Amino acid sequence: MVRVLVVDDERDFTNLLSERLRTRGMEVRTAYDGQGALAVAKVFAPEVVVLDITMPGMSGLETMDALRAEKPAPEVILLTADTTLGTAVAGMKGGARDYLTKPTDINVLVAAIGEAEGRRMENMSRQRMAETAKLAAMGELATGVAHEINNPLQVMLNEAGWIEEILDEAVFENNSREQILESIDLIRRQGLRCKAITSKLLTLRCALDAKGATASPPGLAQDVLNARRNRIEQMDVRVEQLWPESLQEIRLPDSEWNQVLGNLVDNALDALESTPAKERLLRLQGSIEDARLRISVQDTGCGMEEHLLTRIFEPFFSTKEVGKGIGLGLAICHGIIEAMGGSISVRSTPGHGSTFTMTVPMAVHAHNEHNGPEEPASAKEE
Repeated sequence: MVRVLVVDDERDFTNLLSERLRTRGMEVRTAYDGQGALAVAKVFAPEVVVLDITMPGMSGLETMDALRAEKPAPEVILLTADTTLGTAVAGMKGGARDYLTKPTDINVLVAAIGEAEGRRMENMSRQRMAETAKLAAMGELATGVAHEINNPLQVMLNEAGWIEEILDEAVFENNSREQILESIDLIRRQGLRCKAITSKLLTLRCALDAKGATASPPGLAQDVLNARRNRIEQMDVRVEQLWPESLQEIRLPDSEWNQVLGNLVDNALDALESTPAKERLLRLQGSIEDARLRISVQDTGCGMEEHLLTRIFEPFFSTKEVGKGIGLGLAICHGIIEAMGGSISVRSTPGHGSTFTMTVPMAVHAHNEHNGPEEPASAKEE
C-alpha cells in the first residue's frame, strides 16, 4: 500500500482528494501548509507527496526542497493552477517527478502516483543491485583476509600455551609469575576474540550445508526466541508469531536460519531498548507466495534513517556504540540469504521501528517444495 501525503491550502479540495485516493487503496495523510507537511512527513514517512505549488507562507517549492532534504526522500507530484507552467517546470528541475494542472482528473492523478511509486521502486532496486555487487566483492576480500590472519593467530595462541608450560617449571620471586600469567591470559583472550571475528568473516561468503539438520520455520523461530527468553522477559517485550499451518511442513537448514534469525532478533531487541516498555513489540511471521518463502522480523523500536539503510549490510558498518557490535551480523545474514538465491530487504521509519524481510525460492529446498494454497496464518503471542 503506497503512502501518500496530500498538501494543499484549500481544505475542502484536500480532504475530498484524500478520501478519493483512500478508496483506491492508498494510505493517505493530509496537510494544509508547508510546515504542516514537514511535521506529518517526519511521522508518516510518505512515499509520494501530492503538493500544491501556490500556498501562503512556505511555498510549494520551498516545501518540496525541505521534504527532499529529509530521509527518506519521497517522490513529489506538483499541482499547479498556473497555465503557463513556468513554476511547475522550475519544480521539475528541482527534483519533482511530475506536475499536473488543476482541476485534476482523479484517474490521471492515480496513474501519476503509480508511476512515481514505480520509479521509486526501480531506484531502490538499482541501489540493491549495486549494494549486492559491492557486498560480493567485500565478501571475497574479507574471506581472503580472514584466511591470512587465522594462521598467525593460531601460532600466537599455541605459543601462549607453550609459554605457560615453561612457567610451570620456572621459579619466580614475588608476584612475577602471576603477572606473567595474567599477561598470557590477556594475549589468549584477545587472540580468541580476533579468531571469532575472522570466523565471522569466513561466513560472509556462505556455502550451504546440504546435509545439515533441518527444522520448520516456526520451530526455528521458537528455538531462537527460547535462547533469548530471559532478555525478552526482562525487557517486557511482547512477542507475536504469525505462521501459516503449511509452514510446519517446510524444512529449512537449521544452522543457517538460526544464525540469520538470531542476528535479526538480537538487533530488534537492541532497537527496542530505547522504546517505552508498553510499546515494545517483536513480530515474526512467514508466508508462501508464488513458490517463494517469505519470513520477516519486525520491531517497534527506534528505527533508522534512510541514509543508513543503504549501508547496514556492509561488513563492519554498525549503528551501535563502539564495543557493542562489530558490524558483521547483517552482512552475514545477507551472505547466507544470497547463497540461497534469495534476497533480504529492510523497511524502517525513525521512531516507528524496522522490518527485515527474507525472500528465498522454495526450490532451494526442492525436496520440501510446497505448491499448495497458502493457509491463513495463525497468531500466537508469548
